[in-house]
Amino acid sequence: MKRKEVILFMTVGTGTNLNSNEENSESHAQKLYYTIDKIRPNHVVFFASDKSKETIKYIKKLFEKDNDEFIENEDYQIVTINAIDDLNKCFEVYESKIWEFDFKDDNDYDIIMDYTSGTKTMSAAMANCGMFYSKDLISVGGDRSTGEVSRGTEIIHYQNIYKIYDKFALMRTRYNFNANRFRACIDILNYIIDLNIHKDSLLNLCKSYYAWDNMDFEEAYDNLRKVDVNQMEFTEIKNDIKFNLKALGNIMNSKSVNLKNCYILASIINNSIRRSEEFKYDDAIARLYRSFELIAQIELTKYNLKSSDIDVSILKQNNVSDEFINDLEKTREDGKIRIGLEKDFLLLNELGNDLGKYYIENNSKIKNLTQKRNKSILAHGLDSLTQKDFDEFLEIVLNLSYSLDKDMKKFLKQTKFAKFDLKLELNKNY
Repeated sequence: MKRKEVILFMTVGTGTNLNSNEENSESHAQKLYYTIDKIRPNHVVFFASDKSKETIKYIKKLFEKDNDEFIENEDYQIVTINAIDDLNKCFEVYESKIWEFDFKDDNDYDIIMDYTSGTKTMSAAMANCGMFYSKDLISVGGDRSTGEVSRGTEIIHYQNIYKIYDKFALMRTRYNFNANRFRACIDILNYIIDLNIHKDSLLNLCKSYYAWDNMDFEEAYDNLRKVDVNQMEFTEIKNDIKFNLKALGNIMNSKSVNLKNCYILASIINNSIRRSEEFKYDDAIARLYRSFELIAQIELTKYNLKSSDIDVSILKQNNVSDEFINDLEKTREDGKIRIGLEKDFLLLNELGNDLGKYYIENNSKIKNLTQKRNKSILAHGLDSLTQKDFDEFLEIVLNLSYSLDKDMKKFLKQTKFAKFDLKLELNKNY
């Protein structure tokens, strides 16, 4: 198997605390040479100012002293940095060379970045650039009793910055979680290796919300039960998770069909709100339409009626008009009367139900909204819906849901997904 070539990036300074510039450069060159000799790269890229370029001449002499060659443009190259105290400019210079070796060349390289030398700004920029592009970072340490690393005491330190990467990953997870991108959260969390971060509970939380967002209540409940809300990562959303667990528990285990259905309804309504927050209004209204339909179906169960198989005898017991029943009989197919959203609410009105009355009173507005939904690209047409359409539809659905059950506001609160408080500005950058 072909081995990767090693490219060593080195910031170059001028050295300090010596009597002459020549002695200064010679001493500093010796330290840089130590690193090159230990790493033995295929190629070195020096990042130097006009002044610090002089140091590189002495590095060449050290190679010659060891009966070796160090040929410019073959063994090494020099990249000039003019703005040695401008962090952004330094970063961009390093970045351009990473792009050159990583993306513009056909070869496969391992880039090691030594940020020991140069100005503080040059070093800080290289460390940041190495972190950003996941390159190996090294620095040279040793005895600093004289103010700088004493010759002969040098030690190369490979910087293990996995904890920093994990903190970035955790911030990215929180941001994506708040944006309902739960699959992305799962992918990011799988790369975290810091044992101090409670990755398993975070993964279970994201898996739960991912399943819940797809109306897989059993999977959502199973995963949410595994979350340890007492861990520090969940401090700010601990109570919300407990509410969510109670809601899912009722969906899975409640003996009350009405309670279970109301929690499912609340889940769909909150699902539609999340889609609207993502500006997916056609998707959001498709969910609202299902909520609208479900409200009527839940209310009909209180009369022991099912939309998929209307029992005419129950209608007669509740004094539904013969005209309405005859109209339903005309739709009987395969021995069953099946009715849709509009007939559901008209039937409720026939039964003297408040939800049916609300439908009749707001019939014009509701028909306009349902017609828009029917013309949506996610229904039967090619039109795109707007936030205004969503807001108007949501108002109708909420009004009906509040009439359906006096505790609907509680159900909606308990099925609303938790959100992290993104206090750090850094969260906004991911």
